Parts: sequence; structure tokens; C-alpha cells
Amino acid sequence: MGNFFTTPLLFWAGLIGVALPILIHLLNKRRFRRVDWAAMDFLLQAQKINKRRVKLEDFILLLLRCLIMAFLGMLLARPFFTSDAGGGLFKSARHERVILLDDSLSMNAKSGGTTPLTEAGKAVTNWITTLASNNTGDSFTLVLASRPERAIYRDEPLTEDAVSQILEDIKQLDAADAPSQLPKALSEIEDMLDPSANGRTAVNRIVYVVSDFRSRDWAPEAQKEVFASLKRISEESAGLYLVDAATGGSAGSTDNVVVEEVAVRDKALIAGVPTEFEVTVRNRGRAAVTDLAVRLTAGEMLPIERVIDRVGPGETGAASFTFTFARPEDLSLIEPVRLKAEIAPSDGDGLPDDNVRYFPARVKQGLRVLLIDGDPSSSYGESETFFMQKALSPRGRAISGLDLTVVDDSDLETLPLVDYEVIYLSNVYRLIDGARQRLEDWVDAGGGLVVVLGDQVDEESYNKDLFREGEGLVPLSLAGIQGDEEGNTWTLVEPQEMSHPVLKLFDGDGSPLLAGVKILQWWSNQAAQAALDSGKVAVLAGLSNPEKTPLIVESSFGNGRVMTVTSALDLDWGNWPTEAVGYLIMLQELTRYMAPQRAGEGVFPVGGALVHGLELTEFRPDGSVITPAGSSLPVRALPKAGGEQSTNWEVRFEDTPRRGIYEIELMPTDGGDPEGVLFAANVDTSEGALERVDLKAEESAMGESPVEIVVASASLMDLGATKSRTEFWRWALYLLLAFLCVELIYGWWLGARR
Repeated sequence: MGNFFTTPLLFWAGLIGVALPILIHLLNKRRFRRVDWAAMDFLLQAQKINKRRVKLEDFILLLLRCLIMAFLGMLLARPFFTSDAGGGLFKSARHERVILLDDSLSMNAKSGGTTPLTEAGKAVTNWITTLASNNTGDSFTLVLASRPERAIYRDEPLTEDAVSQILEDIKQLDAADAPSQLPKALSEIEDMLDPSANGRTAVNRIVYVVSDFRSRDWAPEAQKEVFASLKRISEESAGLYLVDAATGGSAGSTDNVVVEEVAVRDKALIAGVPTEFEVTVRNRGRAAVTDLAVRLTAGEMLPIERVIDRVGPGETGAASFTFTFARPEDLSLIEPVRLKAEIAPSDGDGLPDDNVRYFPARVKQGLRVLLIDGDPSSSYGESETFFMQKALSPRGRAISGLDLTVVDDSDLETLPLVDYEVIYLSNVYRLIDGARQRLEDWVDAGGGLVVVLGDQVDEESYNKDLFREGEGLVPLSLAGIQGDEEGNTWTLVEPQEMSHPVLKLFDGDGSPLLAGVKILQWWSNQAAQAALDSGKVAVLAGLSNPEKTPLIVESSFGNGRVMTVTSALDLDWGNWPTEAVGYLIMLQELTRYMAPQRAGEGVFPVGGALVHGLELTEFRPDGSVITPAGSSLPVRALPKAGGEQSTNWEVRFEDTPRRGIYEIELMPTDGGDPEGVLFAANVDTSEGALERVDLKAEESAMGESPVEIVVASASLMDLGATKSRTEFWRWALYLLLAFLCVELIYGWWLGARR
């Protein structure tokens, strides 16, 4: 029935509706009860004379009512004739030409002095010009594969004025930085073909998919979905053609070199501290590339150049750069830096558009470390964090790269934790519920927490609130303080994981940097065996006492890390601070390890969302986004999902169609100068894979679907409708109205006569 009706189900519903008049007729007959009486014999004798005529009249009336129901179903099902089924009796009024144009980056691959996008533009221009000159009355729809949700033209009549504008727009088309979304684009075409969804009556739509048919868009994992869409489109349309725009010269070589990644080996970019960058390039061609020049440019400075001797086919090569960002005297003047890594075009580079990669260098004063002192003191050397401060920020010309803030535990409820990468909780008595929840949320979001125990710790509170049967921040349950309070006996440190980043510098014969460390007191503790077996908890170092008590224990919590030290890091419970070199190295390495990797934050693919957290106590919710083109667009922060009561909101910006550096400008609440946060949008490197699919194999894989593969030079008029169809629902409506009138008049006449 799909060959005759747009919505066959409604036609079947109409046929079922034919039973309604019959059912009503039968029910009406059952409403009367037979009662015999004396005069009935005379009436029966009279009825026999007219019985046949009455039955015939009733049958005609019932037939009219059944036909009304049948034609009502036919009208709703919207019947049509195809060009072949109609035998030429019905002629289609017009066609809508739907063109899905692949405008992905690979369409700019150069070969033979042209590109697939150039050839596709020429073909579409010729098609439209020919259609307009033939006065066919056809309309035009253009959908781009990079942004299929917004058609450039939608059922646009090819009038003289419209054609000139269409041709000008096609001439201005360039390859998009955003990748092709072929499955989504085909889904949009399916929606256009569905008359029940868009209410459009024109059914003669011919679809053309114009592409270079690179392997990326026709990968095996996407083929099932793509082929299913093509099959449905071919059934619903008047014709479906896959137009190859990369035949001949534009198919060209598949040789190409891509800048694949800009990586930072450090966890943060610190002003005044040398930073190591590594630029990775991939050779996607079939021949080796030699003497490849790679340049790294920071802001307005002259580029730094490195040469990669050789990159084999299909292999990657890397160029290393060391760069030191300027450290101004006024650290509040540190600004982010725009980085660009690029390679020079070469003879074996088919797609120069992927030779550049951008990186947002968010330069900081240092890794932001918060020390929460549970036993503060104004006396020299008595504070719980006194020696920790000396080790994390030692005096001297060398810059430690750490930016310290020291507070006591009363500030934990109001301090904006989002400003810090690492937090030390040092000998804190207990955490009230509000502070504990804020700390858990911060760690869950990726923060690094170091919990250092001491004599002020409330055992019951820690076990109840922080351990929480193994579900809390701390992976250990505490069971009292052990050791010699008088300091006459001690235990030693026994590393368990010498390959761990925190302890690897202590590796060697007898661990000389740990040999002199004496631990006088510690918290007896126990980690759940299930957590140890699962790898969620790891013991980095223990003590040499008979119980082999864990000393440094690492665990995960959400997206963050927690490191628990079961002894104090001051002179109350040991002499570790007096072992200056080992103490300094351990704290420095521990802090850098616990810090989340944020040096590469702000890198996202073209077309992705730009997201940045904003603390309302520091910045206003209204800001602006500076695009790579230099335009300024307004943006406003909104509460995070489920966090309407929180002051930590979120800026989200999704209009990112072009590669380059984007910058959010935020206004401080104190009225100071705006602060900028950099983001970098980069193209999808898979677009650099220029291998083409085997179109003959794809045609075979699609089975018997009526899909034709043609070249871009073919005439659009030659690619005519193979199954054009014309609806005749108006005739069905006229017949329905006619039957209604006849039934009404006939029924009235019968009633009046009888």
C-alpha cells in the first residue's frame, strides 16, 4: 500500500470504519420487539408487496454510508500515483531538489590544481543555472553536512532573483572547520521527506549527496546507520544520487601531514618557570617525510623552530620546546598567552588546513595550594604548617612554582575552594557538615586533597564523617594513637611503591633520603581489604613497627585524589622536617602529583561547547566572548544543574564554528579590570585521513536499494525523478463531499416518502 498512499495506516483505518454503518444497522434492528396482534396480518400482507423495494433502498443507503467511511480513510491516507503507475495520465507539477553538500575540511584537499569543494560548487552552480533556464518550476534545498540542523535554503523556488542570490552564496562557500556529521545530516533529510512531520504536500523530492567519500565518514562503525538512512531516503524520495566530487584530478594523492597535539608535561604553566611543550605530528601519507620544520609561536613573539628528521608513513614524530613565560614584578598582571604550533606546507601535504593547532596558555603565578592549619600558632616553629610552608615555598632565587595560602579550619566554610588545585588538611580537629560537603564536592570535581593527621584529630568524628565505612574521603579507620610520647623509641619509614611519582626520587640503595627519618608517634589505622584488593586504595609507604602500619595511603574519590599521612609532618611526632632535603623533596613531589592536570585546560574541538566555572563572589554573571574573528558576543553564567543555591555558576558558550583562540572576559565584582580566560578550538585531526572508500564496494553493500553513484560533472536534468508521484487527495475530497450530499438527500427522500 506504500506505493499508493502516503500514510497507508489511515487507509486501513478507513476500511475498518466501513464496518460502523453495518454495525449500527444491525444494532438498530435489535431495538424492536416483535408483538403479534390481530391487525398485523393485514399489515404483513401489505408489506410483502413492497419488501423487495424497501430492502434495495436500505441497501443503497447502507452502501453510501460505507463508501463515505472508505473515502474518508482514503482522504486521510493521501493517495498518489507514481509516474510509471499513472501511465502518463497524471503529471507531476514540480520537483524539489534536495542537495546535501559535504563541506568538511577534507573537501579542501588540493590535487591537480583543484579541490573537491571547488568541483562540487561548479556542479551545483551548473545544475541550478540549467534548472532556472528551463523554467521547470522546481525548488531548491541546500543542507551542509557540518551543520545539518540549519538548512541554507529550504524549498526555495528557483525564481530569477532567488537564483542570483543562491549562486552568489554557493560561490562564497568554504570548507568548514567543524567535522562532517553525515548520519545526522541524513536523519535531517529523512525528516524533510516525512509529510506528516512538516505538513508539506509536495512529494517529488530528489536527493543528491555530494561528497568526496573519504573513509572517515564511511567508517565501518557508521556504515550500518548510514546505509539504513540511505535506504529509507531512497524509498521516500523520487530519486537518490551519491555524487562523487573527488573524481579525476581532485581525488588526488592521499599524502598528508597533520599537527595532531600540543602537550604540556607540567601540571600548570607557571610564570618564570621553564615549561616543556611537545608538538606531535602524524604522517598520514604513504611516503616518509624528512626534515619537517615545526614552529611554536607564543603571542607576538618570534616563532621557535625545531626540525624532525624523519616521520615514516603512518607514524608520528615529536618536537620538544622549552619556553619560560615572563614573570612581571606585579604578579596580578600575569596574562594568558596564545600559542600556535604549525608545520610548513610541503610537497607531500595534501591538506594544508590541518597544519596548525592552537593552545591556550593559562599562565599562573604558581600551583595554588591551600594549607588548612588545625593547630595555628604565632610562635616561631610552633604552627602545624610552619615546616610545610618552608618546604613548599623555600627561600632563594629559584621559584618553587607553588602559590601558598594558609588559613585555619574556621575559614573552610566560606573560602572559594575552586581557586585551588591542592588542599592540605593538617591536624584538623573535625569538619562540620557544611565544610565536609564542600570539600567532598571539590575533590569529586578533580581536586587533590592531602590529609595529615596529628594529636588534635577527633577519632570518632573522623571515623564517622570522613571514613564513613569506606565511603568517605579518608580510606582508613582510626584506632588510637600509638608510639612513644616521650620520644625514646621510634620506627622508620619503609617505602612500598618506589616507582610511584611521589617516591621515585627516594629510590636507591637504602633510600638515603629516608634513612634518617624517625617516626615517634602515629595513628593506628586499617584500610578495608576489599578496597586494597580493588586497587582503589594503595599503600605508598609504611612503618617498620611489627604491625607494619600504613604511613602514606593513596585513594580516589570521584574524579580527584586523596593522600592520607597517618603521622604529623612537624616536629611533634618525628624528626622528618630536620631531614631538610628529603622533607622538601617529598612535599614538593607530593604536591605536584596531587595537583590535577590543568595545563591543557581549555582545548576543545571546533563546534564543541566552551565551559567555564564562575564564582559569583568574585565575578559578575554577565561577560563576553571574543571570537577568533575578533567579534565580541555577550554571554551569561547560569547555575549548574541542581546547584541553584550555590554561588559556583557556569558559563557555557556553544557558537564555536571556527578554529582559533576564544577568550571569555569576566568582570570582577570589585569593579577591577576585566580578566580573560583563553580557550582553543581545533579541527578534528581525523579529517586529515584522505583515503577514499571503494564506491563500487559500497554500492554492492547497499544491496538492491535504488541508489545511483554518479560523478559531479553529470547534468542535474539527466538525474531526473525515477519515481515521481502526484497526490490526488483533492479528487478523493470531492468524491467524499459528493457521497455525503447524495446520502443526505437520498436519506431525506426515503424518510419523507415512507
